[in-house]
Amino acid sequence: MSAPSETGTKARLLQAGRKVFAEQGIKNATVRDICSLAGANVASVNYHFGGKDKLYVAVLQDYMEREAKRHPHDLNVTKDSPSEDRLRAYVQSFLAQTLGDGTAENERLGKLLKQEFIEPSPHFGEIFERNCRPKHSYLLDILRHMLPGVEEVVVSRCGSSIIGQCVLFDFAKEALTRMNPELTLKASNIEHITEFIMQFSLGGIERIRLAHQH
Repeated sequence: MSAPSETGTKARLLQAGRKVFAEQGIKNATVRDICSLAGANVASVNYHFGGKDKLYVAVLQDYMEREAKRHPHDLNVTKDSPSEDRLRAYVQSFLAQTLGDGTAENERLGKLLKQEFIEPSPHFGEIFERNCRPKHSYLLDILRHMLPGVEEVVVSRCGSSIIGQCVLFDFAKEALTRMNPELTLKASNIEHITEFIMQFSLGGIERIRLAHQH
């Protein structure tokens, strides 16, 4: 029997890392457990990823990339599409990625990612630069078209406001549910929540645009 390919070993380690990190977190996960599950030599994590911490970053990046492929922020729009359509696609994509696919593993990986935003680890910078900054830059590009000539700091504040509305449904999920079950983000109401965020945000954007003209 021929030895498994390097690519195959790396893929198995990534998949095993997803499972072990999801179940145990980075502190309790061990290279031995990951390699045992992947059927790989204990030295393979260091060889393919540069150590456990780097594998952890790769797992979270893989999680975000999978979600982005399932719910792309530019679905059915292009750079030439109306800015409002681009913004709506962005918001709905953000909410859909927040909602996830309902699997326990992805739910736990999502919590690990959320923890990086609440209490950043030394790995946060790499995760943000590779996966979050491009998405944020895309949003700012939309807003610059909607607010021509407006100061960049104001555009950035608008972007932060929109993101804040979206992440509220994840970061404050339990509180929202207790306040009103209808506020809980679900597949059945994602379009309604998208439209509310759009209406609320468009009203603010229009007011800022008009104020800038005077």
